[in-house]
Amino acid sequence: MAKLYVQTVPPPDLNKNTEWFMYPGVWSTYLFILFFSWLLVLSVFGCTPGMAWTVVNLFHFAVSGLFFFFFPFLAPKI
Repeated sequence: MAKLYVQTVPPPDLNKNTEWFMYPGVWSTYLFILFFSWLLVLSVFGCTPGMAWTVVNLFHFAVSGLFFFFFPFLAPKI
């Protein structure tokens, strides 16, 4: 049977700031943080589940905006 897929070598990671994305457990930890922050907003403010997701998403938008747009300018140049 013929080989259906091409075997390639992944390119070298030139951006050392992104190598932590592939660490084991990073994405499951990210999902747990989002889920438990939703539970925290839901229990502390006593709002509806939809409103709690809205608050969590707006907070997530603000935090990721800071990390992706503001903090890279403060990072040391490699």
